[in-house]
Amino acid sequence: MTASESAAGNADILDLANRFEAIAADGFEGKPYQDALADLARRVRAQPETAPRVAHALGIMIRLIGESDPTGRFATKTAILDEAVALLAEG
Repeated sequence: MTASESAAGNADILDLANRFEAIAADGFEGKPYQDALADLARRVRAQPETAPRVAHALGIMIRLIGESDPTGRFATKTAILDEAVALLAEG
């Protein structure tokens, strides 16, 4: 694997994590999110080597949000991201 292939793979992982974050942002704003979350998780799980990497990226995102949010304002958002991690582990 070349460095550019590795970087593209990492970019893809970050893109998927950001898609989950966008869905979580919708949920945080009170919009329905469950169907979109389940659909994206299903598509990512179809790529067995990708799902754990995305789940790892989401875990880092959750920790960063939590560390920067001592009042818990974004607890709903991180809970939705936790749901995403759990959905990625299924199957």
